[in-house]
Amino acid sequence: MRTKFYLLSGFFILIFAAIATAHPLGNFSVNQYSRLEVEKSDIKIRQVLDMAEIPTFQEQAAIDADKDGTLSEDELNAYADKITPQFLANLHLSVNNQLLALRAESKEITTPPGAGNLPTLRIQWNLIADLPNKNAVNQVVFENKNYNERLGWNEIVINRTSGISIFDSTAFGSGITDELKAYPADTLNSPLTERTAEFSFTTGAVPENAKTLQNRDGHTTAAVQTDRLAELINVPEVTPSIIFFGLLLAFGLGAMHAMSPGHGKAVVGAYLVGSKGTPKHAAFLGLTVTITHTLGVFALGLITLFASNYILPERLIPILSFVSGLLVLYIGLTMFKSRLFAVLGWENAGHHHGHEHSHGDGHSHSHNAQHEHSHGEHEHHSHSHDENSHSHDNLTHTHDGHTHTHLPPEDISWKSLLALGISGGLLPCPSALVLMLSAISLNRVGYGILLTLVFSFGLAATLTAVGLIFLYVGKAFGNSGLAENRILKALPVFSAFVIACLGAVICYNSLS
Repeated sequence: MRTKFYLLSGFFILIFAAIATAHPLGNFSVNQYSRLEVEKSDIKIRQVLDMAEIPTFQEQAAIDADKDGTLSEDELNAYADKITPQFLANLHLSVNNQLLALRAESKEITTPPGAGNLPTLRIQWNLIADLPNKNAVNQVVFENKNYNERLGWNEIVINRTSGISIFDSTAFGSGITDELKAYPADTLNSPLTERTAEFSFTTGAVPENAKTLQNRDGHTTAAVQTDRLAELINVPEVTPSIIFFGLLLAFGLGAMHAMSPGHGKAVVGAYLVGSKGTPKHAAFLGLTVTITHTLGVFALGLITLFASNYILPERLIPILSFVSGLLVLYIGLTMFKSRLFAVLGWENAGHHHGHEHSHGDGHSHSHNAQHEHSHGEHEHHSHSHDENSHSHDNLTHTHDGHTHTHLPPEDISWKSLLALGISGGLLPCPSALVLMLSAISLNRVGYGILLTLVFSFGLAATLTAVGLIFLYVGKAFGNSGLAENRILKALPVFSAFVIACLGAVICYNSLS
């Protein structure tokens, strides 16, 4: 029975570890699109700036001039006029090493609704630059230096026009996102970072050995999805029934969020393999995750509101991810050492024992500095076992025909359990952050806090349930057969090694 449990545990550990991936772009992104077209006498640029909910929320103070909480058309146009000169100054376009001056022929600014009814900000410019005297073959260099410090999608496209041949281009001739309207689902974890492009053009024949402009491979675009958590706060009226069903949905969404990749299920399962866990430990783990995740959302929300000029919220995410990875790595290495030493019999090697054995034949002996035997009150002698110490090269040894094991059961460490809970809740969910900002925007702060807390409870309940499954399935399979199978005895060591590897992967991903 125990054999089946350990094999099943190892299977789930590998499955959970295999699906651990990083999160997509989320609501922090500042995205840009540039499309260059070379005409006979000028170069035209279609430039699009698309800010997600959180950067837009940060810009509202600069847009809302009368501070009435709404963004009027006049205020939006005034904001676009204000930022356009500096934005164009950060677009560098040169032909044959001569810098060209860009001017805006037209611009359009809109605020499409985003998650939780928070607005997003979209500005579209049609730019133009006059071409100087051209050579037979001309080289163009374009660079976008706007929002270099912000996370986001940056895409550059070069268009062919009649009578102009484009070749030796570092950019492609086709786009992916339809001007930032639809993003490909298979590349959200590694967004495009196209900020520079170089290409050559000519009105005559293309030189030999030149590479003509190429299109991209086809991509399947992801449908735009609403943020269901953030939408809970965006209701016409908050009534008791709405609150009740909203809390139920928030709990369910938190549970579903925990089942998505990267939320510590593999770590929890691997931690409990070979440990003497109890429901009390699982409950403590869930409470720690809830508190950590809720405080993380509140802290990041305060930074977004009051300190975004000094600290960019999206820059904190890799730092928090790295800290989480370090905690997991520490737990894994500590467990790996203790479990490996226990299996190899090194846990108590090199020092003397102080325990007694009764063999049921009228005498007992003690493992102190020397082993003393007494037969009633008539005989008293002493002997030593291998210089008064045991070397546990095997898990079992025999005294006078009586076999016993010195493999210590591993108790749950509260310190490690606390670190595990913190690592599971340290990364705040962007949807929960959008929910909090929406609650502030709609003057429903209390309801937003309650939804965030219940969402965190749902997240923690799933991780706790994973822990309880491992605990109770282990008890159901019983305790027989452990000492006789060396492969199964090594599974707790392997699970600790998996934890250490997961921690290392989290650290690596956060740095990259």
